Amino acid sequence: MDPQSPGGMLDEVARLRRLTRAQARGAAVPLAIFGLLTLVSILLYSHPFQAMQLHPDGSGSSKPGSMSGYAGLNGVDRSATLSIAFWVITGPLSYLACAWWYRRRAARVGLTMRWRPWVYVGTPLFAVFLFAVFAQGHSLPNSPPFDFAGGPVVSPLLAIAAGLLILARVERSPGVAVTALAYGGLCIIMNGYGLGQIPPWIMPPYGGMIDGLINPAPNLILLAFVLLIGALAVHLRARARLRSAMAAAQSPA
Repeated sequence: MDPQSPGGMLDEVARLRRLTRAQARGAAVPLAIFGLLTLVSILLYSHPFQAMQLHPDGSGSSKPGSMSGYAGLNGVDRSATLSIAFWVITGPLSYLACAWWYRRRAARVGLTMRWRPWVYVGTPLFAVFLFAVFAQGHSLPNSPPFDFAGGPVVSPLLAIAAGLLILARVERSPGVAVTALAYGGLCIIMNGYGLGQIPPWIMPPYGGMIDGLINPAPNLILLAFVLLIGALAVHLRARARLRSAMAAAQSPA
């Protein structure tokens, strides 16, 4: 087709648009950053790897301590104040790191996504979800119910999932959306059914138990693994799309 013809010009514009989008995408880094943040949150728990204690008669019980709900999972955290401070500080810092990454990427390739609305909306999500945890624990008047399958489900970890869903919209990335939904869904199951519990709709008729996941740390490692694997998949997909777009842009019309 003649590149000067209307059809050829439209094809060229379409190729350039695909190339621009492929070069501007960079969601793998935010996924990795929030995956690492999830791992670091293990430090909030008093007994992250061994929450149960054995008695001489062979029975077991949870180690003493309070579960404020602000840490993220239903484990004994060191203190509610520490958990709140952690998310209020590290959440915005993570978004600042993502903003720095997108600005650096824009300076290098001369292109960028509209990441600022995501940062502006995502940063206060941690405060919103922390307030929701407070409402969940104190039964504020007119507050909506936050229980699922008999257990509270709202946690700061859902702020990460919600923010990544917004990022998926900004990046137009199904991979980021799937990763965010998997992360958020696991958070709801872990808190709603209890750590280590398998819901009955996954293992009918009564559900099941995974002994290795009754402590907070293994669950947080699993959640971080979801984001890091998602980051790798998104990165590989972006590289493949960039190679395809560059090949198409360089080929004769």
